[in-house]
Amino acid sequence: MPTVETAAVAAATYVALFAGHHLGDHPLQSPAAAAGKGAPSLPELARGAPPWRGWSWCLRHVLVYTAVQAACLALVAMVAPVGLLGVLAALAVSASSHAVIDRRWVVQWFLAAKRADDWSEGPYLVDQSLHLGLLLVAAVAAAGVRTLAGLVAVAGAGAVLVAAGLVVERRRAAHAIAPAAVSAPR
Repeated sequence: MPTVETAAVAAATYVALFAGHHLGDHPLQSPAAAAGKGAPSLPELARGAPPWRGWSWCLRHVLVYTAVQAACLALVAMVAPVGLLGVLAALAVSASSHAVIDRRWVVQWFLAAKRADDWSEGPYLVDQSLHLGLLLVAAVAAAGVRTLAGLVAVAGAGAVLVAAGLVVERRRAAHAIAPAAVSAPR
């Protein structure tokens, strides 16, 4: 049953994750990571670029981002009863969701679904909205996960999310290459 303390831990954790997000996603993200983490584009895929090309930049960015969030959570843990298992659960949710969102196809899908491909601020705003919404999920996980089994379940869900993202990327690559192969001169 939720308590005031549990709610306070979720709120304090959200604040820490939010601060870590802004530090890790803006001033501490390298220009190279910002440019490379979403590669390759659909036209690059159609020209034969490997679908995993940008993952190394994405993972480097997510490692820095997660380390910054961990430091922010450590500060909050000095004054709030945030348990280690909860911190690890929050970081698992945040890191896995951040990696998938930063590959950019989720953001592109949202913009296409909204028929907002020409919305100049759209990619950034959708990206940030998805990140902040999932930080709430991470904060609730921090407050709710108190057992190793709970942590394993949350971390496993994060791994499944990343694996699903990889499957989607592979399918996007196959679809991008197929039309190019059909229209290629013989």
